[in-house]
Amino acid sequence: MVYPATTNLTISAQFLYRAYLSCHALQARKPQLLNALQCSEAELRDPGYQLRDDSIASLCAAARGELNRTDIHSAIGQQLVPQGFSDLGFAAFFQPNFGEALIQLVTEQGLGGEQPVVKLMPLSSGDRLVWNDDRQVSSDLVHVVFALIYYCGEALAERRFRTVKAVHFAHPRPEGFRGFGEGDSKREPIFCHFNRPSTYLEYHRSAMTKPLPRYNPAIVSATGSQKAAFARGRFERENLAKLTYQYLLYLLDKSGLSLDAAALTFGMAERTLRRKLVAEGISYRQLLEQVRRDTCHLYFLEGTRNLSEIAAKLGYSELSAFTRAYTSWYGHPPSQDTGTATALAA
Repeated sequence: MVYPATTNLTISAQFLYRAYLSCHALQARKPQLLNALQCSEAELRDPGYQLRDDSIASLCAAARGELNRTDIHSAIGQQLVPQGFSDLGFAAFFQPNFGEALIQLVTEQGLGGEQPVVKLMPLSSGDRLVWNDDRQVSSDLVHVVFALIYYCGEALAERRFRTVKAVHFAHPRPEGFRGFGEGDSKREPIFCHFNRPSTYLEYHRSAMTKPLPRYNPAIVSATGSQKAAFARGRFERENLAKLTYQYLLYLLDKSGLSLDAAALTFGMAERTLRRKLVAEGISYRQLLEQVRRDTCHLYFLEGTRNLSEIAAKLGYSELSAFTRAYTSWYGHPPSQDTGTATALAA
């Protein structure tokens, strides 16, 4: 599924896939959502696709109709907050300060191609995170992205400091829109202003420079190296191994890890995918093992999850299967390295 060239901002299929899963987690039915998007789950899983931004408007409209709730943008944004290394932007949680984390978080969402969609504007009264793209853009996308940024910011701050002071939008108020943080007794409601000259999140003074409690230079280094490996070559069909690695990375704790699911996404027969990968020097099974081992390393560096949770995050249905895999990688069971980040080689 490839949309024609347009002057509109584009979004990655992976971002839309996570938004789609978020709607389903809110109890919207998958067939109705896919019908609105006019595509299949397999197509949404392809990391090589870019879609028009108005696809998020179709998704929001379908979810709003399914769930009969007017706060759909805020609800989707809250569901989109990354929970692990298979979610877009989770590596940002380990940056040294709040501002760097927010910029990386948005960058990793796959919005707008090479051009950043937000920029930081420092002001003495409080910094602004400004929508920085002058291309046509769906207001639904802006609302979902700003909700994601807001709720991620709250998670990053861990209630140690105040984050967003107000939100400003250049477009009119959507019907029924209630803002961010409404109805949550643990959060202060955030005022939203509409028909303003520009679109931005207004932060409390010095928020952007606040250090983050989860700062982990080892994770920053490891995920930076992983990102650099992706950047050395675009994910074209001619580099199927890299494309498959990225495909598997973002699906480890979701669905679609089987060879037939990947072949369906890439629009080829199973044996064709297998043959093409072998021609590039690696098998599908080896790629899956590599992705799991690389991601396992990150979870051990994080050092906050038990083995059962790590196993589930790596796509293992049982802890025993993870234990066998780990032992084959390192020669001893994972329990021997629990809580020891330095035990795993990069």
